[in-house]
Amino acid sequence: MRSQIYVDDVLAYDSLAPGYAMGSALLTTAQNKGGTLELTIYPSHPAYDRCKPYAAEVKVVKGGSVRWRGRPLPPTDAMAGQRTVVCEGELCWLNDAVIRPYLYQDSPEAIFRDLIGKYNTVVEPWKRFEVGTVTIKDPNDYVRVESESAAKILDVVGKLLERYGGYIT
Repeated sequence: MRSQIYVDDVLAYDSLAPGYAMGSALLTTAQNKGGTLELTIYPSHPAYDRCKPYAAEVKVVKGGSVRWRGRPLPPTDAMAGQRTVVCEGELCWLNDAVIRPYLYQDSPEAIFRDLIGKYNTVVEPWKRFEVGTVTIKDPNDYVRVESESAAKILDVVGKLLERYGGYIT
């Protein structure tokens, strides 16, 4: 099955095109985690300077569908010019937004939708999320989640998942 990696919608790796081979590309995923993509790129590669830290969108495409999205962290260069780029998965982007001290008294779904809505208002359009079907429920469909201090949105979403189960896809 054909595998490809795109950086800002420009082809950077293609399993069927020799000119787009990389030293290595290792994708690691886990449930409710952003996952990582580690790339080894040589100076002659077309994508060598394309992976701008925190600013580029990286996509892994397999069989024609996007299987993973992320963004590069600052690269590490070796003496021979070999560059290692670690990309963090899109779930980690929820660390980019902070919610001030908060008190929610609502259904888990309403709280989750509000958190993602708040996140979407402060990030670039390509980092926004669309909420699909939310299946976690509380028997009363009414929960209380609060904090007297600011928190990263990912931490609050993590609280919901920890208390009520479920996973993000």
